[in-house]
Amino acid sequence: MCGIAGVVGRADPTVVDRMLRSLTHRGPDDHFVVSGEEFTLGARRLAIIDVEGGRQPLSNETATVWCCQNGELYNFRELRSALEAEGHVFRTRCDTEILPHLYEAHGEGFAACLRGMFAVALWDDEKKRAVFARDHSGKKPLYYAEHQGALYFASEIKALLRVPGLARELDREAIHHFLSYKHVPAPLTAFRGIRELTPASVLTWSRNQGPRAERFWKPSWAPRAEWNDADERALSERILEVLTEAVSDRLVSDVPIGFYLSGGVDSSLSTAIAASLSSGPILTFTLAYDEEATTPGKESDRAWARAIAERYGTEHHEEVVRIEDFASEFSRIQKCFDQPFSGVTSSYFLSRLIARHVKVALSGDGADELFGSYLSHRLAAPIAAYAEGGSEEAIPEDVRPLFDDNQELVSRIASTDPARWRSKLFVLDEEEKRSLYHPDFLAGEELPSSEAHFAHYFDEPTAEDPLNAILEAEFRGFFPDQVLRFVDRLSMAHSLETRTAYLDPRFIELAASIPGRLKIRGREVKRVLKLAALKYLPEELVRRPKEGFVMPVHSWFLKGLGGFLDRVLAPERIRASSILREERVEELLRRYRGGEHRLQNQILSILALQLWWESYLGPEREI
Repeated sequence: MCGIAGVVGRADPTVVDRMLRSLTHRGPDDHFVVSGEEFTLGARRLAIIDVEGGRQPLSNETATVWCCQNGELYNFRELRSALEAEGHVFRTRCDTEILPHLYEAHGEGFAACLRGMFAVALWDDEKKRAVFARDHSGKKPLYYAEHQGALYFASEIKALLRVPGLARELDREAIHHFLSYKHVPAPLTAFRGIRELTPASVLTWSRNQGPRAERFWKPSWAPRAEWNDADERALSERILEVLTEAVSDRLVSDVPIGFYLSGGVDSSLSTAIAASLSSGPILTFTLAYDEEATTPGKESDRAWARAIAERYGTEHHEEVVRIEDFASEFSRIQKCFDQPFSGVTSSYFLSRLIARHVKVALSGDGADELFGSYLSHRLAAPIAAYAEGGSEEAIPEDVRPLFDDNQELVSRIASTDPARWRSKLFVLDEEEKRSLYHPDFLAGEELPSSEAHFAHYFDEPTAEDPLNAILEAEFRGFFPDQVLRFVDRLSMAHSLETRTAYLDPRFIELAASIPGRLKIRGREVKRVLKLAALKYLPEELVRRPKEGFVMPVHSWFLKGLGGFLDRVLAPERIRASSILREERVEELLRRYRGGEHRLQNQILSILALQLWWESYLGPEREI
């Protein structure tokens, strides 16, 4: 696991060295740069595999192909054996070393051979060509910018901002979409001219060609015929079989591994499987909240995490977060993203605890997004039935409970176009955003609607039922750009590598092929995954309502966060950015404090935007 940075099209070791120093948190164990006539590659290393001998960048035998990567390749041993059989010679036990050899054997198709999480940068010195690749679901990030005839790249935007002369300009479209999504959607970034490579993509670059990206993997969300008549128990056994293989792969490490344990099904199941595979006790970690901020659901999470830890004999640790922690750390958390972000940030605190004990941890991320859990997933079938039938009478019995739970919302936003109704759940719609904008921000080209932008995630669909249609679209954009972004940035901020078995490509392909009716039935979400979990977990835990891995920000906002809100959103500070109108922000705060608590996410997004602008673009910027 590493932070990588470099340039192709020229040699620039001094600048690349400076870029890497901004990524020390991603790899505190080593700092190394390799340079040739037309390239410089560098890596900050968090030593996990071949701790002593795995320094990168690494090359082939003739030093004509150089490579660095941020990530872990779980099938590198079998790939290495195959390459050795073909005559390739290796000098280390490091997974990164297979990459230049794999490129020699497969060309740009090398990425499709990999199973793991990775962002790869490779330079072919003979062909004067660079090749970049990002893993199947987008766990590891890679940003790039063309500048003065060369292409600079890095694991985080902050490293690219160290390139002399690279313009630091706000991207209006990116900010516009952020205010609807809570994140900036790739390939856009908050900075004009800096782009993010999208998941499952290979990007090639040469002086003559410029950047060109193509996808190397696209899972099908069409149901397999075999599941139509399959017994749910048989399917749950298949899920466990594939998941167990994926967990086993992610236990490969030359250093100790810990486990996120929220008390929910996903992390508990991953932990239980690992405990059954491990020859010794494992370490588990849980996030809790102090008495002023906790809720009954959060206390239940804490109790179940302790119960699972006791059941499987883990060495268990807890981190307690207070209101004051959020206020004092929120600005620092925003700097982990280098862009405005108002999604989940609680893992920052838990990752900090875990990093005191281990360098690697397994989480339960991905299960909700594959099997259905969130509001948009629960609405999919009721809305499809209501919109197609035109009345409540059209709702089938198996969907009726979810319709009854959300009757007003379903009737208000229902549409036969899933992109259209899903966009009604945005934090801010087009009219609300435009009423907020400062006239200076609106000056220029017309901003494209976020609803139209979101609709492209539904292009060329493979899903055949309402739930999988939403899961497929969100997996293409919202999942990597929001969920996987916070998983990576907030763990790597503490030099912690986070792995998840649910995002093994084999498991993704299996989960995507399961019909929606087996994922959500009645009010039970993730049904078939929960059936699988019963082999390892108590039924009371499996069947209990989901609490969610989020902080109680709403209650904290109402308590004022010690004046934090008023200080950051003070009119003079809002006015300085010329993005939003200070009187409209003041009005939102008044309405929220007056009882319109649904505005919580709008205020959180504005708070994130203001802190980002001050740190990166303001007159007293820190980055």
